[in-house]
Formats: sequence, structure tokens, C-alpha cells
Amino acid sequence: MKKVKILWSGITGRTGVQAERSAKDCEYAEIVAGICRNKVNNYYTYDELENIKEEYDIIVDFSHRDVFDKILDFAVKNNKILISGTSGVLDEQLERLEKASYIIPIFRGGNFRFEIEKFIDDVVKYAKTHNSIHLVETHYKTKKIPSETAKAIAKRVLEETGKVVNIESRLKYDEYINDWRVENLHARVGTDGFEILGKHLLKISYMMKDKKADGLYDLRRLIIERNNIEVKNVEKR
Repeated sequence: MKKVKILWSGITGRTGVQAERSAKDCEYAEIVAGICRNKVNNYYTYDELENIKEEYDIIVDFSHRDVFDKILDFAVKNNKILISGTSGVLDEQLERLEKASYIIPIFRGGNFRFEIEKFIDDVVKYAKTHNSIHLVETHYKTKKIPSETAKAIAKRVLEETGKVVNIESRLKYDEYINDWRVENLHARVGTDGFEILGKHLLKISYMMKDKKADGLYDLRRLIIERNNIEVKNVEKR
């Protein structure tokens, strides 16, 4: 199996650190270079993008909105697939991202965890038979709220049912714990959340490697397209 080669923006962040560790034993993805704000280790800085010598297939960006536009422009200029996970970006930045998704393949999702995608599906099913949808999310104390996952849940529910999700965000935990609850539906990410997130991003990178520029991809779209391919392969046998 040929590994997908990743250039990771925000390599010294919590997610980047965990992904780099996981990539050492990964059979289908490798991180060939990293970008961060300051000159540390063998990483590039955001002022050195044009100096990057390594060959790579995909850029994963988990950095800061201050460099969001620079990374987007760099990806478009070099015709590279982009996985965008930076939080707190502005509406106008998201509009630029969506326009660029018809130039290069771009993944942008509020959720990057496969098990949380199942929870989102369950919340949508719940919303189809209930008029009031109250989502309570509880996170570690430095988390930015509402979370990108909560936004993704609200967006899916609105798109598929026309109903608005009432989001109640709480900052409670001292450890890196995140959970979401709608009535008896519950999803929780424990203290190993960043480790799991890093592994899932490596998998998403592999799933994105052959995609074409055709609007924004998210985890749900990747899963549906993968399942459709598997069904077609079975039918050909």
C-alpha cells in the first residue's frame, strides 16, 4: 500500500503532536514535514512555505485563523488537497474556502471522529420525530464554544429537518474531556481524544487522496462515497 504523504500545518499543536506519533506506525499515511509559528526542531515556519522541499500529497491544517488564508492560498497555488480543521475562522474565510473547493479538493468538517459521526446521525433521526432539540455540550475549561462538532450537528439537523438546535455549552472539566447529549443520546471523547483525533485524521487523509475538486467534503460524504464504491465492487463480482 502506497502511503499518502502529509504536510501538517500546526504540527506543534495537541492534534499535530499526536498525529505525528501515530504516523510512525501507520501503514497508509506519513507526515513528511510540519509547519509551526516558531523555528523549532526541523519544522518550517509560515514565512518559509516557499522553502518546503519535501514531496507531499495533502496539507492538513490545524493551526490558527491568522494563517488560515495563507495556507489556503498556498494549497491552491500548489494544487494540493487540503484538510481544514482550524477552528474559530471567520464567515468570510469559510466563504473563500468553499469557493476554493471547486479548484482543489478540500475537506472541512466540524467533526473528524468516526464514532461521533454515528452520534450525529442519531441526533438527526431524533430531530425528525421531535419538535424541540436541545443539545448540551460539556468540555474542558479552555475549549472554544460552541464547539465545531456542535455547529456540525446543528447544520445537519437544519439541512435535513429544517429544525433549529438549541445549543447549551458548558466548560467544566479540568482534563481534556468532551461530551454531547441530546435527551438519552450521548457521545463522549475522553482524555485520549487528541490521540484518537490524530489517528482519524491520518485515515481521512488516505480517504481524500484520490478525490477531485467538487465542493466541500466532510466525514459523512466520505463515508457515503466509500460505501457506494464498496457496493459497486460487490455488484461487479
